[in-house]
Amino acid sequence: MNLIDYKLLEILETTPEKFPDFEPESIYTPGFCERVNILSQQFHLIMQQIGMGLSVEPLLNNSPQLKAWVEKVQPIISTPAIAKSWNVSLQKLTNNNLLVAQYDLIIEREEQLIAIDWSIQARPPSYQQLLESWQTQLRLFLLLENSNFEPEQIGISYLLVNSKSAPIYHFGYSRQQRERFKQKLEGILSKLPKSEKDVASTTL
Repeated sequence: MNLIDYKLLEILETTPEKFPDFEPESIYTPGFCERVNILSQQFHLIMQQIGMGLSVEPLLNNSPQLKAWVEKVQPIISTPAIAKSWNVSLQKLTNNNLLVAQYDLIIEREEQLIAIDWSIQARPPSYQQLLESWQTQLRLFLLLENSNFEPEQIGISYLLVNSKSAPIYHFGYSRQQRERFKQKLEGILSKLPKSEKDVASTTL
């Protein structure tokens, strides 16, 4: 089975000739590209501990930077909800291809399902770039496919905790966006190496 995340979709779109051999153990690495330094890893680990109800005060007291980031996220994670799911992996199987996306937090309300991503990225891409990215579009698509909500009832918010104002980029969804993404995804999967094209169905 081929595990495909947004990074591999980017490769297929831009430089398909560099697409690695399909070896599940080597082609899929959980997490996001900005989580490459120790401080970032510590922040995401602390957020997971908060999600499990564990005390993190001793850790935060030893790191003013981590404490400041957690304080910026606190209003969002404290939002009333029917259910909250932390550190979630959502998937969709398309024949021999398993589409995968990671989410820091998913908040379920009565008529709304919102995915939350917190990042220490200091210089974010533009709103339009982030909206059109495989990262955002795949997350929205899989969030919808794994829920009972209508497209207009779901969304994703990015919280950039390392910026001075901690801006939030929020993106809604629609049936039209879903259909456009499906067509784009079919085209990208058609770029799979010849040996994989025969098993990569365009039925999504």
